Amino acid sequence: MRPVTRRDIKRPALRSALGIAAALAVCTPGSGCGAARREQIARESQRFDCRGRRASYVATHHLGGDELGVQIDCADAGPRIKRWRTDKSGTRLEDARGLTPGEFDKVWQEIDGTGWTYLHDCGNGTGGKHDPIYVFDIKDDQHQASFQCQSQSMPYPYNDIVDPLDLAAQVGRRQLGDDEPAEMKAREHKDKQR
Repeated sequence: MRPVTRRDIKRPALRSALGIAAALAVCTPGSGCGAARREQIARESQRFDCRGRRASYVATHHLGGDELGVQIDCADAGPRIKRWRTDKSGTRLEDARGLTPGEFDKVWQEIDGTGWTYLHDCGNGTGGKHDPIYVFDIKDDQHQASFQCQSQSMPYPYNDIVDPLDLAAQVGRRQLGDDEPAEMKAREHKDKQR
């Protein structure tokens, strides 16, 4: 490797690399710079105990699609969240992203606060003939529970499982597919022609 000359410093790429190196050399703990970076490093280097935790819900016959669901788990690929949606024609859209241990634990804490180990099929849902059916599957290293609820909107405490999963799944993401079903678009188009 050749020594750095003044001519090299005039090159923008090398100048920015040298600037970054200088900033890193000056930035020491307690100096007040780079706090966001230090926080990110701390978040990503957290100790994490998976304990076989997994939580998911699947909603069938939902307005947003024939099936939609969200799942957090950590056993296969570390802490992650996965969401999917299947439309009436059977087309499945799916995506997944990694979570930091802190993000995973925050979502899990909200779900765990529902007392999921004691929940059974809900009796306080709307229960309409055409209402979506939500099936929940939650487990950790000591307990496992599956239960369902048929309701247009989730009643308490089942909403405290759906809401944190939905929020975590949508952070920094776009919606999966088109949020308006084809039959609604056709109806809207027909109404505009009148």
